[in-house]
Amino acid sequence: MAIKLLITNAGLEALVDAQAGETDAIRVTEVGLTASTFTPAPTITALPGEFKRLDAVSGQAVSETIIHMTAQDSSTDVYDLRGIALYLEDGTLFAIYGQGIPIFRKVSIASFLLALDIAFGGGVAGDIIFGNANFLLPPATETVKGVIEIATHAETAAGTDDERAVTPLKLKARLDALATALGTDVEGLEAIIAALLARTITGVGLVTGGGNLTASRALTVLAADQADIFAGIADYCAVTPAALSSLPRSLASVGHCMFPGTGGFRMMWGNLALPSHGSAGSQTVLLPDSYSNSHFRVFLSLEGSNNEGDEDDEIISATPSALGSFTLAWSANHSAVNVAFLSLGR
Repeated sequence: MAIKLLITNAGLEALVDAQAGETDAIRVTEVGLTASTFTPAPTITALPGEFKRLDAVSGQAVSETIIHMTAQDSSTDVYDLRGIALYLEDGTLFAIYGQGIPIFRKVSIASFLLALDIAFGGGVAGDIIFGNANFLLPPATETVKGVIEIATHAETAAGTDDERAVTPLKLKARLDALATALGTDVEGLEAIIAALLARTITGVGLVTGGGNLTASRALTVLAADQADIFAGIADYCAVTPAALSSLPRSLASVGHCMFPGTGGFRMMWGNLALPSHGSAGSQTVLLPDSYSNSHFRVFLSLEGSNNEGDEDDEIISATPSALGSFTLAWSANHSAVNVAFLSLGR
């Protein structure tokens, strides 16, 4: 059982001196017993109703806060135990514990071995030592040899218990279950595991990365950026909708857009109202944007003209004049007309 002892004021003073290096580790030499019900308090200097002390005491720290302690009573005494006290070698009452329900009942025909895991509120266990009795049976830990409980099949299967030991029989049962699920036996598991570890995952094409299965691996596909899409020659990355939408564009009645993978090929469009003129002339029309390298051609669509080839019919033409403009020219006898244009370049 695990109980939490209350360290008395006198016991705390002795412990503080030991932790400060003013004394050696304190030594517990006796355990006091009482059948009386009492309320533990740090001011108590003697165990209320104490009827017996045991000097066959042994103990060992199994962690920073837990001490495993044993005390033996081989007498024929009969009693109910409701409280205990730990006494130091100088008689100081170090710690006490009490409860209303008996901790145990001793009968005359039996010897009694008290085994307790005592939990302290802080990391003090290492500063407490016990007498020289040799019947200590502490719980086993990773650093302390001692008594340990064998795990059940259910506890072995759950795999969450760090206090019980798994036997070869139960371990084999788990391995057998795993082997059966994989369609083999325990001996075949090693071959399966070796085969899995020998396999590799390797990226091909646009996919890079990979490796064997001894560790987690990542596969990567590089995303094309605007420059890759503009050039249209990279074969190591993938075009994403987000990258496509980053290309220059303005989808309005006067606008422009770029074609991916063409080295910057673009088209621009717009419209203007051209009033009538009685003589030939021209004007510069600005594009919605400017090309980077070349302005190829401008196409016109006229609304409101009768362009039938008569001498008086207007003749309207467009010629690229710069990367960001073109020249609109007309003949004499030009009537009012709406002009829509489409420009190509890169």
